[in-house]
Amino acid sequence: MVLNKDYMLLQRKGKMILTLISGVRRPFAVTELDLLLLSFYWHSSNEQEITSAFLNHAWVKALLPNVTASQVEIRLQQLNQADVLVTTPKTEQSLNARVLSECSMSGEQLPAELCVSAHAAVLLGDEGFLTWSAKHQCHYHFTVEAVIALMSFGEGASLAQVMEDKAVFFSSQSELALLAQQLFAAGILVSKKTLSSAAEEELPQFSSETPGADISAKSWQQLMPDQRIPVYFVPHMENHFPLALGVLFSALKHYEDGALLQHFQLIPLNFLEPADLLNGPYRKFGPGVWLFSNYMWSLELNIEISDAIKKHDKRNLTIHGGPSTPDYAQACEDFMQQHQSVDIAAHGEGEVTITEIFANLSRDERGDIGFDSYRMSAVAGITFRDDLAEKLIRTPSRPRMKEPDSVPSPYLSGYFDGYGGRVEAAIIETNRGCPYGCTFCDWGSATNQKIRVFDLERVKAEIDWIGRNNVRVMWIADANYGLYDRDIDISRFIVETKQRYGFPQEVVVNYTKNSTWRLVEIIKVFTEGGIISQGIISIQTTDEKTLEVINRKNIRTERYDELAKIFSDLKLPLSTDLMLGLPGITVDAFNKDLQRYIDMDVSVKAYPTQLLPNSPMADPDYIAKYKIEVDENNYLISSFSYTEQDLRWMKQMYQIYTMADGYSLLRYVIRYLQWQYDIRAIDFLQAMLKFVTQEPSAFPAITWAVHYFNHDKSLPGGWNAFYQQVSAFITQQYGIEQDSAMSVVLQVNQYSMPDDSLTYPLSIELQHDFVSYFSADDKKSKPLAEYGPAQFVVSDPNKMVSIDMNYLQYDSHQYFWELHSVIARPKSVSEFAETA
Repeated sequence: MVLNKDYMLLQRKGKMILTLISGVRRPFAVTELDLLLLSFYWHSSNEQEITSAFLNHAWVKALLPNVTASQVEIRLQQLNQADVLVTTPKTEQSLNARVLSECSMSGEQLPAELCVSAHAAVLLGDEGFLTWSAKHQCHYHFTVEAVIALMSFGEGASLAQVMEDKAVFFSSQSELALLAQQLFAAGILVSKKTLSSAAEEELPQFSSETPGADISAKSWQQLMPDQRIPVYFVPHMENHFPLALGVLFSALKHYEDGALLQHFQLIPLNFLEPADLLNGPYRKFGPGVWLFSNYMWSLELNIEISDAIKKHDKRNLTIHGGPSTPDYAQACEDFMQQHQSVDIAAHGEGEVTITEIFANLSRDERGDIGFDSYRMSAVAGITFRDDLAEKLIRTPSRPRMKEPDSVPSPYLSGYFDGYGGRVEAAIIETNRGCPYGCTFCDWGSATNQKIRVFDLERVKAEIDWIGRNNVRVMWIADANYGLYDRDIDISRFIVETKQRYGFPQEVVVNYTKNSTWRLVEIIKVFTEGGIISQGIISIQTTDEKTLEVINRKNIRTERYDELAKIFSDLKLPLSTDLMLGLPGITVDAFNKDLQRYIDMDVSVKAYPTQLLPNSPMADPDYIAKYKIEVDENNYLISSFSYTEQDLRWMKQMYQIYTMADGYSLLRYVIRYLQWQYDIRAIDFLQAMLKFVTQEPSAFPAITWAVHYFNHDKSLPGGWNAFYQQVSAFITQQYGIEQDSAMSVVLQVNQYSMPDDSLTYPLSIELQHDFVSYFSADDKKSKPLAEYGPAQFVVSDPNKMVSIDMNYLQYDSHQYFWELHSVIARPKSVSEFAETA
């Protein structure tokens, strides 16, 4: 038997695994003694000799003194079954490797804590373990001790910690220290990763005092039960202030100068886990009215809580509203039949509705909370259970509020001052409504396509509150931010607020669908003000047939091209939204969308289409007309225009696009092939996807990148091997040999990728001036090969090499991955830079 050199040894989450990175076999977990056992195969192929040498080794005697030869044989059989041991070599190797002991520290000081380099992988070479060093552009031979030392540092440890855990494998701490110094000098061990400064800080327990705010109780502990009916507000997410619940709290409190407070005791808005909610406030105050705001991400939890309280005591009364509480009559009936714990479903805006519901609630002598069905039938915009008649009653739709400011701000009234959660984000509205009626969205249909604005001074006061209370992320929950001139003024005020308080640091918005010059101005304001944000074009698709099906024809897609050019000229960050699985789309149309934005050099984020319960797409007639099928989570899986298999392929194409152009692993390669050889980028990616699906073992590094990179931000074995395989794939697929121009393109793409074993800024000598070529308007008139030599400089202002590579910022619309260069896509100021 011999070692299968296709296997790589990786360190993942504290475990060592032997794996074929092509994914054709399941990873095989190994221990330090397995590595020792495998090391004997470089000296012998006789299993009896190997078993004997293994049993007589000091490590084995110390750790497994009672192990037998038969047990070793069983382990060898397992390694054979896993294909780690094979009868004949599967890969021929001709790697020139240096000895690790040649590496010296050269005066560098060893960091206090070390971790394995993100791209490190140990190969099973012809004569020993091998690892690629990007720092020295060569492979190094490893002893078993060196491999164990490397893997023992894992995701971060000190010398003392490793020595304490792995003392049996090293004669002394000085031996371990020497190995660590050599590994660090080779760039295979690196400084321990950190999160960004904002991410690694413990979010504070939120408790503030708002000047001039209502001074009522800030927490449920400060209240004592009285004869009034308790009202419970059920937040679903600790790191957000629940704006919808806060608005309901405010509406109930201020209704007719507090008239409802004579009969109802509002339990303060505090974040509590479900068990704490039931064992704390509920145990103290008893049965009452429960308010739930249902969104796709909170519905399941809300239903669980609703079920639990109704099961515990039927005197509790539950009211469910929010976008995921169905509005269509049959859908709502089905919803309430399925979820018997829902007593009242509120449709549309809830501020007025909730007060009218409460005006009709009462508690009888037995403590039952109920209502008169005849009187409740006069409340518009609800569906409720008539227990006497044993049926559901649906009332007419409610007209929208004319004055959104009529309900005081929950922020400015102090209703979140005792929230208690580790808050990261606050949500505000500057206006409400949407003039568009896109079928996949419930925004326009829910608000009758009319926009009502909040008072500007109220909006600014809320922004100031957010900044003063050190809330890092601000969501602007408008459907079309940037629709009005005043949105530019609001953006400037956000920047001024950050200058005063240091917060907010990130702004998440839904930009206007019919994008205008205001979007450019807003992003310019945010970028210059150090706010993390970017222009987002919500295009969904450019396919005319699909746009007609989803009622999006009224949005001028031609304007997007003009805006993209402006953003490019001003070097401002821009991305676009697409949707996966819209009825009307086809594989070809989706590919054309991706190709369009590759040509425009605009990043794409694509989202699966979900059948929102109150959207026009959820209309039964619409579903039948376009043959829409959904899965258990209401995501579309097929329609009249595509099959389930088509959708799977579109999702795979988006994944390879994300790797290749989003994270930029092939950003320059695919463009060069298109410019120089007329190979469309999308055709190249489609060919690559088909190839690795059919022959995953042929180019394993490419297969890893296609299938796993988006989830595991690493390239086992290093970038060099990956780009060598890309070159080989291009030659095999298209007959294009790697000439000097192609070598330059591969170099540029490789060195644009963050590598924690390298030091930045980094300057690379190129045979041809790729920056000038990339920036030229006419690529055909002067091919890259005709350009003279030049330097290419990359830097790392976002500290990508020193943070957790899998860390994502709050709004993950931007790809903070490609290193900075003069030709990298613009990014907004990143919070990563704060670690500098």
